[in-house]
Amino acid sequence: LNRRAGVRSHVIDIAALPLPVDDAGEAIKQAAYSEAISAADGLVIVAPEYNHSFPGLLKHILDSCLNEYIHKAVGLVGVSAGPFAGIRVVQSLLPVMRELGLVTIFWDINIGQVGKVFAEDGRLLDDAFVRRSDRFIRELIWMSKVLRHGREQVTIDEEATEAAKPVPCPACGTPMTHHADKVIPAAATSESEVVIAAARACSGCGAQGVTLRSAPAAELP
Repeated sequence: LNRRAGVRSHVIDIAALPLPVDDAGEAIKQAAYSEAISAADGLVIVAPEYNHSFPGLLKHILDSCLNEYIHKAVGLVGVSAGPFAGIRVVQSLLPVMRELGLVTIFWDINIGQVGKVFAEDGRLLDDAFVRRSDRFIRELIWMSKVLRHGREQVTIDEEATEAAKPVPCPACGTPMTHHADKVIPAAATSESEVVIAAARACSGCGAQGVTLRSAPAAELP
């Protein structure tokens, strides 16, 4: 990815993150991870197959953030020691990606018999994977650019029945777009109400944020 013009990538090793295991969700939010996801326009998730699915640690860290993922591109890479090439990993991740608000690209990378593809020191042994990954990378970059434009330039308030009050960016003062709403179940204080997080982005400086509001549960479809 870093070889592509205008692209900067950063590897996050979730096994190295200091995550508590006696709690879950945003209660264990790790600042460095949250900041990295907030700053990113797209993600690549590389996951090994574990009992026909993905590792529990990956779900644990994914659940630690909510609003940081909304309307961002994600490409999935499944890895396995066997011949199925991580296909079941990708299939297991798809509904999770949707729930988090991520937008999956339609190209995946599947690596089977990983011991024959990479050496123990990480060297790639099969150059065919470089060619196979080209469509994946180009689609991820395209989707990341399109979604960033959407977050910063297109507001869902244009279709609202009532005019919404502009929310200025806390960093530069530019009015922020309102590009998504997400229900936060854990924040509700009664069964008759829900808490909705309005995801916002700034076209001036690229900052992102959310504003919360309570709404009657009957408002939801």
